Amino acid sequence: MISRLCLVAWLLVVVSYASDFNVVNLDNSTIKLLLGKDLPAFVRFDKEYAYGEKADAFKALAAAAAGSKVIIGTVGISTYGDMMNQDLAEAYGYKALGANLEFNDMEKVFPKFRFFPAHGGKDVEYTGDVTSDAMISYLKKESKIYFGLKGTVKDFDKLAAEFVKASDKAGVLQQAKAASEKAEGADKEAAAYYVKAMEKTSADADWFTKEFARLKKLISGDKLAPQQKADMQSKINRLSAFVSPNDEL
Repeated sequence: MISRLCLVAWLLVVVSYASDFNVVNLDNSTIKLLLGKDLPAFVRFDKEYAYGEKADAFKALAAAAAGSKVIIGTVGISTYGDMMNQDLAEAYGYKALGANLEFNDMEKVFPKFRFFPAHGGKDVEYTGDVTSDAMISYLKKESKIYFGLKGTVKDFDKLAAEFVKASDKAGVLQQAKAASEKAEGADKEAAAYYVKAMEKTSADADWFTKEFARLKKLISGDKLAPQQKADMQSKINRLSAFVSPNDEL
């Protein structure tokens, strides 16, 4: 217990020195202490001082994950001086054996992202879109972590998770309808969509899975106006509560 408390205290110190909120700086020593332990982790491998749209998306992911049971980490790779973390780039297959990455290599190769399950499960490379929404959706699915996605309502995410697992789905639907009637403002529209998803499932057990895939395909195209994409993303976010029901709620 003492050693675990010490580790948590040390982790808080590391986070406080990290350049971005809720991001843990990792190196070849600290990575062994934190990854594959009690918490899952999502780790970025990138240049030492990352910037640009993908870096901003990672920052947004980290901010959204604050308070959730997941480590958001970064491995900053240096191409000068002590060549910090080039050994980790090699260990995870991001550079050739014995060859050093040069400055011009960094934009071509990075960023890369890996998911490390809790308790020593095999790590996997994340190959999805480098947007905060896509990475959050991935973590919701892989590690069952709760994130309050844009356009969602936590109470209805909880009802969605209950609905998927319930033997008495009609009972959960009635609870959702009652809660929907009490919802106000922007939550009222969102609540109505959760109820609609439950009702559609009464006729087609796989409706939310098929609708999720259909909307994902539509939003990946370039024919939608920005507002249409935003509205569709909100629907995808709500459906994710059915597709990947959360265990933390």
